[in-house]
Amino acid sequence: MPVAIPRVSVLILNWNGRELLRGCLRSLRDQTFKDFEVLVVDNGSADDSAAMVRREFPEARLLALPVNTGFCGGNNRAYAQARADLVLLLNNDAEVRADFVEKMITAADLDAEFGMFAACIRMYDRREIFDSTGLLIYPDGICRSRGWLEKDVGQYDRVDEVLAPNGCAAMYRRAMLDDVGFLDEAYFAYLEDLDLGLRGQLRGWRCRYVPDAVVYHKKSMTTGYHSALKAYLVERNRIWNAVRLLPLRLLLLSPLWTVARYLAQGFAAASGRGMSGRFSRDYSRRQLLGILLRAYAAALLRLPEVWRERRWIQSRRKLGALAVYELLRKHRLPLLELAFKD
Repeated sequence: MPVAIPRVSVLILNWNGRELLRGCLRSLRDQTFKDFEVLVVDNGSADDSAAMVRREFPEARLLALPVNTGFCGGNNRAYAQARADLVLLLNNDAEVRADFVEKMITAADLDAEFGMFAACIRMYDRREIFDSTGLLIYPDGICRSRGWLEKDVGQYDRVDEVLAPNGCAAMYRRAMLDDVGFLDEAYFAYLEDLDLGLRGQLRGWRCRYVPDAVVYHKKSMTTGYHSALKAYLVERNRIWNAVRLLPLRLLLLSPLWTVARYLAQGFAAASGRGMSGRFSRDYSRRQLLGILLRAYAAALLRLPEVWRERRWIQSRRKLGALAVYELLRKHRLPLLELAFKD
């Protein structure tokens, strides 16, 4: 007898987050829509996360890996076993409202031209504050969430088109993933959601923001919000994003945008504001310079391969140059917001 294929495959990556994972899986168990499968990838945890899943959530399919393969590697292994035509990435530090999967499915059924779906992500402990309603891009390849730290006054109540979903809670159509590929494991973690989203956009796949699909997120519980590892990965990966994805003219100008960003972030650090201010309190200038130099060295070491990837991505582009520039303009991240918001 043939096995029924679920509507959605939910992929959850975990690394030493047993209690976070428990909350996430409980919220999925309470969904109003039931036709989905859950695949949990445990990235070599040492806190008995895998045993907890086996004991308390036998309905989930567990992939217990011996080592930490990163956000990209772990999710790729889950995707290889996913059966549904809709693939939903969900962080282990996120919990979803009871109608979350139902709302995402409803959005996906409206229009096949949309290959990506962005959830309304809110802070777990301050639920009137937005975490993400999609991604914005700065012209040097870095990104931040639309609506980040904004109080809800109804400004994101409408269904809208956005650049890409935040990887904390993002749904993709398998047809799009078959077209552009899934996550690039070289990224390991961070900014991989922008890379995937822009690759989809360049091929003509659009992204819909679903305001009533609500997620509550306990931000950066795995690596730490202001960690040196996160800073290194973000700076390295944004260079790869620029090389792979930006139009050539913007790529050539992107170092100027980066200098402007460094100057603004330096001023923010000196005045104790924004994420840069927090980093300057936790790390010395020498340490920050070391993080930056390591990121550039790692990015440049792989540059020939990344340039070959660029040629392949750009050769398959369906959007014309003007359409790409308009897309990036429409979803541009303002410099002052990037520098002075935490």
